[in-house]
Amino acid sequence: MAKARGGKSRNKPEPAPAPIEAKRPEEPAVPARNPAHQELPVPGFPPELLDKYEPLEFLGEGGFAKVFKAKRKKDGKIVALKIPRIDERTSKTFLKEITAWLQLDHPNIVRLYDVDILPVPYLEMEFVEGVNVDGKTVRDLGGYPKPVDEKTALKLIRGIAEGLKHAHSKGIYHRDLKPLNILLKSDLTPKITDWGLAKIGTMSSGRSVMGYTPLYAAPEHLMPGKYGHTDGRTDIWQLGVTFYELLTGKLPFEGHTYEEVFGKITDESYRFTPPSKINPALAKYDGIFKKLLAKRKEERYQSVDEFLRDLEKLEEVEKKKAELEKEVEELKKTLSKSVQALKKSTTPEETLRNRRLVVETLGKLALAYAELNRKAELLNTLNDLKFYTVQNLPDLTNAMNTVELLIKENLPVSEDFMERLKVLVHSIKRENGA
Repeated sequence: MAKARGGKSRNKPEPAPAPIEAKRPEEPAVPARNPAHQELPVPGFPPELLDKYEPLEFLGEGGFAKVFKAKRKKDGKIVALKIPRIDERTSKTFLKEITAWLQLDHPNIVRLYDVDILPVPYLEMEFVEGVNVDGKTVRDLGGYPKPVDEKTALKLIRGIAEGLKHAHSKGIYHRDLKPLNILLKSDLTPKITDWGLAKIGTMSSGRSVMGYTPLYAAPEHLMPGKYGHTDGRTDIWQLGVTFYELLTGKLPFEGHTYEEVFGKITDESYRFTPPSKINPALAKYDGIFKKLLAKRKEERYQSVDEFLRDLEKLEEVEKKKAELEKEVEELKKTLSKSVQALKKSTTPEETLRNRRLVVETLGKLALAYAELNRKAELLNTLNDLKFYTVQNLPDLTNAMNTVELLIKENLPVSEDFMERLKVLVHSIKRENGA
């Protein structure tokens, strides 16, 4: 009977067992064989580091590394973990270049706590919380809205410059300074990160990694044969590009292709647009950017300190200008009263006294307008002085002709003209017995 039933089963198709067998492989798929990766609260965090850190958040990824917010298990400290992609070719350079970062301890530099290539390559560093912008957390200067107001731009660039100054004093250069590498604290304190990674990027076998960002690259990045090797002045160039972008909202060297940007940066005859052409209120910075973004390193600021000193001088000049503006308003009021008093004078003595006061006030106004480069008002004031001089009229006429030329050619009042004007004003005052 058994054989007979067996024989029948060979002759008849039996579809029932097939679906049973098909279902069986699905059932054991419920319990995973290696659940470690699936149970990670933050996907992509290296499981090899779970003994030391509790991953909290994935912060971002660039061409070189992933970054995580994590809690250090031994003491509960919140840190940032950068997991770089390096290979055998770059591992030794990684340790050499990054350990230089461990020497840096400054309020404007991200603190590096630890670095290793085992069990996986990682950097443990200070966690920088970011700044709130319209309800959104912005972690780096790259994501911060630009242009910024002048006061904010100066606060940011001074902080970045102070961080560079500290690093340069130890012979450490960044070489890839850009807004993405400047993290922001909640009070907008800038902190420079990723020291030493530019050199590793240059050695990387990945073709897309160049070790610098083209839009912020210095001429010596792109054409070392012509412009020499990178050094501290390379950081100064990149500081200049960042400062320009903060003030204007634009980059000094832009283009639709890499080749176009390359050409503008390396061509000595190409000139970037001065900030004053974008915003006339920024004219005072034109000279500073001429030195920050000089194509030849020898023509740039030779140190961060030199740049900071120029910023201080500019601040002093601006403060003096603000004081002069107030003085001008007071002098205009005094002049109006003096002219009225002169018209009402009834005695020769009273006339002489009020005339002297008018001449003295006009002289002060002329010098203030010259210093403020307010040429139209200067010309009007010199024209008013014509009525109070005979002996100095030829020199006064020459001065007026010079001012008219400056207005026509849109040139600033020079120091030489300023000195000659002081002598002329003094002579007219003496002529009037002042």
